[in-house]
Amino acid sequence: MKSPQELHDIAVQKIAGDLFTFPGAEFTPGFFHPAWITYTNVPARQMPVEHKWEGKIYPDLVIADTARGNVPVVIGEVETRESLNLEESIQMKWRPDMDECAILYVFVPEGCGRDAAVMVLDARVIFPTALFTYGFDDAGNLRLTPV
Repeated sequence: MKSPQELHDIAVQKIAGDLFTFPGAEFTPGFFHPAWITYTNVPARQMPVEHKWEGKIYPDLVIADTARGNVPVVIGEVETRESLNLEESIQMKWRPDMDECAILYVFVPEGCGRDAAVMVLDARVIFPTALFTYGFDDAGNLRLTPV
């Protein structure tokens, strides 16, 4: 059985490969972004985002526009059951992410979608662009469901 951190790292890689296949992918139908590149920061840090007062932050997923000096255009955070709480998720990660990038995708484990949505509404400070649950089928394929 894999640890929550191992499942998190697998989910980050699969989400990057399945949903954010830049360069060459469409972010919105009909609009290709050849200068966008997807980076993951797990298991190894590849693309820091410079935050105004936090310094370098390392979101799980960073889609950067290389034509504009690697400016982040989309940030993604993948949570585990253990990391999904007000202090660790919203205050420590999502809020700094949205300070530097207007588009934030959040992925939470299956069974946590409602709790994540309630947490966002209760906090009233951060509203992700998209909230998905993730899980794996018996073959190890990623399953994403919008909340």
